Amino acid sequence: MGPERPLTALGERVEVRPPCADDIPAYAAAVTLSERRLADFAIPNPHNLPTVLENQSPTYRTFMVLALDPEGSHGLVGRVNVANVVEGAFRSATVGYDSYDPYAGRGLFAEGLRLVLDLVFEEPPHGMGLHRLEANIQPANHRSAGLVRSLGFVHEGFSRDFLHLPGPDGRRDWRDHDRYTMLSSDWPAAPYHLYAPRRFACVVHRAGGYGGTGLGAAVAAELGVPLFSSTVVENTEALFDLLRSSPVGGVLECGLTGPALRMGLARAGFDPSVVPVLDGAFDVPKRDVVRHALAVRAAFARGSSRHTP
Repeated sequence: MGPERPLTALGERVEVRPPCADDIPAYAAAVTLSERRLADFAIPNPHNLPTVLENQSPTYRTFMVLALDPEGSHGLVGRVNVANVVEGAFRSATVGYDSYDPYAGRGLFAEGLRLVLDLVFEEPPHGMGLHRLEANIQPANHRSAGLVRSLGFVHEGFSRDFLHLPGPDGRRDWRDHDRYTMLSSDWPAAPYHLYAPRRFACVVHRAGGYGGTGLGAAVAAELGVPLFSSTVVENTEALFDLLRSSPVGGVLECGLTGPALRMGLARAGFDPSVVPVLDGAFDVPKRDVVRHALAVRAAFARGSSRHTP
């Protein structure tokens, strides 16, 4: 199968191509053989390939991964769906997949998925010309997450009640999913590729008195970053060292001002001119806490906002 055919690829042990009617018997055998394993996180249907064939379009592409040596079995290593394709300025899609017995666990499907990614990011007519691919995986499905991480996908976020699917408890329900992504600009990526998340920092001057929730703690909770407070760590150098070592940044609660504060923030890896400074208070209304947190995010979205320690 030559590389001149659109949406096809040939590897060392597998080939990738669009589905066809001739795949129906092998697909039924593969899904039936793998049904018990797949049912932990999906809804396997051995007889839905005709519907899949009917639904093929520029916004929904299926790739079949076939063993070059079928070893006397059905020969179908797995199936990959590239769905929700949006062109224009987005050029993005989601990816879903199943691997089939008796080939699962031998690295054949990983090779096939790698070839699919080549096709997803390659320009038309041979590929799809996309920029971003997203895989949504239940946190309990660590094998699937390990597969995409081995290809260089990065963990980008978390989606609550994302899909109505089975889980390890054996029943269907709304399931949380972790979001993993790959960009064309990163592909091919090193295995277990790390992407440094955007780091936020905010300074909250300590307010006098006690008896309620401080603004620093409230903003830190809203941003999802740690609070580093001089009420806990009195040594200011240690306080900035903690901020420096945090991969996500944090909210610094202290009484420092002027050159000492600017030098400390620079030491922690931040541009002092970017970091918002707030006056401390207690029991601030939630609306104002959210407003402050959004202002911090906005400050780090402008210009050179990715500071590293």
